[in-house]
Parts: sequence; structure tokens; C-alpha cells
Amino acid sequence: MKFLKYFTFELRLRYRNPSQIFFVFIFPLFLMFAFSSSFGKSIPHYIENNIASILLYSVLSASLTSLSVQIADYQSGKIYQLFVQRGIKKLFYIIAQIVSFMIIIFCSTLVILVVAHYAYDYEFPKLSLLILFYLKLYLYSIPFCLLAMIIGLLAKNTATASAIAMPLMFLSFFFSGMMIPLAQLSGGIRKIADNFFLTQLLSDLNHTL
Repeated sequence: MKFLKYFTFELRLRYRNPSQIFFVFIFPLFLMFAFSSSFGKSIPHYIENNIASILLYSVLSASLTSLSVQIADYQSGKIYQLFVQRGIKKLFYIIAQIVSFMIIIFCSTLVILVVAHYAYDYEFPKLSLLILFYLKLYLYSIPFCLLAMIIGLLAKNTATASAIAMPLMFLSFFFSGMMIPLAQLSGGIRKIADNFFLTQLLSDLNHTL
């Protein structure tokens, strides 16, 4: 029951924070419109073929740039220390934070699907396929949530956490083909991208959806 209490508290708190709303909802939609405008004219069916990448924008943005900063804020502000003094285990509360972000990620990706449907005539996949996709999406998001935990707990403040998380997010976008299609990369950068772990995960997600 206590876990549910912490979970619902964190869930409500995230929707009251403008910066969290930006990185979880607005930023992924901005990337969808920006990249579809850039590559959609030269790449047929860009949205249909890259919808998994577009949905992964929200996962990376929510975990690396939002969750890590939130944890750093709690850590530097000694909020976790206050929880411990009240008998709340720190790790227990962080898990509640991550679970709340999982729900927010679902809402964010659902918004992306709806916007893609109305703005680009994207056809919703079958429910069974969508459920399988989300199972994989949540599984593949675990490493990024753990990375967000590490960044947040080790960073001295929110500015440091953001300075670490933002470059990691954009490098992930770049080397996985989420920012520039892999076909347009060449040389050593293409070799790095081909062996980048996120590229393999994204390929599986694209084939699933």
C-alpha cells in the first residue's frame, strides 16, 4: 500500500512540473515533426517506417533528461534523506519513481500515435501487435532508467545531471539512426552505428511494429 501511495504521488507530481511535461510530451512531438519534415519528402512512408524510432524519442527523453534530473533534484535537495528519516527506504522510493515514469511513457507514446494518425494518416496496428511492441519497449527502456538512476544519484545537482544526460540522449539519437537515417551515415561513424546496442534494439522494435 505504501508503494502505491508513493507511486501515485510521483505520478501527480510529474504532471505539475512544466519541464517534465516538455521533455516527456512536447519534445518528442517536436522531433517527430522536425525529422518528418526533413526526411519525409525524400523517404517514402517515413512515419510508417520510423514510428518505433519516434516512440523511442519519448523513452529516451523521459528517462535520460527527465528522470535523471528529477533524481538529482531529490538527491541534492536531501529529499531522499528526509524520506529515510521518516522510515522510507531510498531505493524503494526510486523504484516508485521509475514505475510512475513507465506510466507517463505510455501516455506520451500514446499521444504520439494519435498525433501521427491525424497529422500523417498513420494507421494504428492491431492490438496484439501493439501489446507486443509495448512489452519490448518497456523491456528495452530498463537500461536507460538504470542509467538515469546512476546519473541522478552521482550528479552534484540538476545542472550537472542535465549536462550529462542531454549529450547522452542526442548521441543515442545519432548513433542509432533516430536523428539521421543509417543509410545516410558512412565510414567510421556508420561502423559505430551498426554496432551500437541501441541500433539493434531499434531494429527489433521497427520489425515488431
